[in-house]
Amino acid sequence: MKKRQAVFCFAILFMISMLAFTILSGESSVAQAQGDYVYLGGYPIGISATEEGLIVVDVVAVQTENGEVFPLQNTGVTKGDILLSLNGEKLTNVYQLKKLLCDSEGEVDLSVKHKSGVVCRYSVCPAICLSKERKLGVIVKEDVSGIGTMTFVTLDKRFAALGHHIHDGESGLCDSLNSGKIYCTEIDGVIRGESGKAGGLVASLNKLTTPIGEIQSNTNIGIYGRFDGKIRGNLVRVAKRGEATMGKAQIYTTVEGENPAFYDIEIVKIVDQDSPKEKGLVIVVRDERLIAKTGGIVQGMSGSPIIQNGLLVGAVTHVFVGDATRGYGVHSRFMYSTSYMPNLAEERAAA
Repeated sequence: MKKRQAVFCFAILFMISMLAFTILSGESSVAQAQGDYVYLGGYPIGISATEEGLIVVDVVAVQTENGEVFPLQNTGVTKGDILLSLNGEKLTNVYQLKKLLCDSEGEVDLSVKHKSGVVCRYSVCPAICLSKERKLGVIVKEDVSGIGTMTFVTLDKRFAALGHHIHDGESGLCDSLNSGKIYCTEIDGVIRGESGKAGGLVASLNKLTTPIGEIQSNTNIGIYGRFDGKIRGNLVRVAKRGEATMGKAQIYTTVEGENPAFYDIEIVKIVDQDSPKEKGLVIVVRDERLIAKTGGIVQGMSGSPIIQNGLLVGAVTHVFVGDATRGYGVHSRFMYSTSYMPNLAEERAAA
């Protein structure tokens, strides 16, 4: 008798589990049939965009016992160029460059990728500075770092963020910054936006932590790549062409800590675009809480999802410098399609 009851209970549990699976599978199928769904972002991310080597920020003189010396004077190396290797060793960090110069004697073999894309090799004689170190007379950095906002993660773990391209003001680099990592971060403070001066979110980037994604493309409407972190947001459907309307909406963004919140805005202009561009929407912040905290839209909020009638209609891209309560947005459908474009990193590796 007890054996029959055990078998009966097992059968009931099995039927319940199968029913639950069927319901969940049905919901997933219905969701896919109704449109494209993504996991909503809105949380801040640290961004570290890299090149193939060390990024040249400036070419400077080396102060020696005999006066100023410019070791790179005849190479044409300038800011925005990339130092690829020294004596055949690929350059990955500033410390490594210093050590290689210290360990070398006489001329060194330097490989450089110029902004034109042309790779050249030069024999360069480092200068001996006043502290007796061998130097090339160049200021370099390993990456372009900053913060932005995650827009969404696709069902197969591709991420879209920022809403506009990464541009480095120091080196002038932009389109070539197609690799790097993204990290978890928290908002530590806010510099309020004012008329004529854009504010910004304050956060730190710790590259010693485990990255949550790999940047694989840097486009005019955001950065994209593989997502390796924990899924955080709820599923939301990406709006189709014509579904965004002028009127009330919300942005989902983080201005303190790491947890996003909804803030009221109004969409006051919609540009019906055929191709991906940054300025497809014009929005106005109406939420007094956000205005009191940030003044409106500030740097670091780029990529914040724009939600209207339960749909992901866009992402914040820029602020009006003359009015921090107004800004631009990109249509979410373009970001969604771009997230599935061929992987630029894989294309470069195969070339």
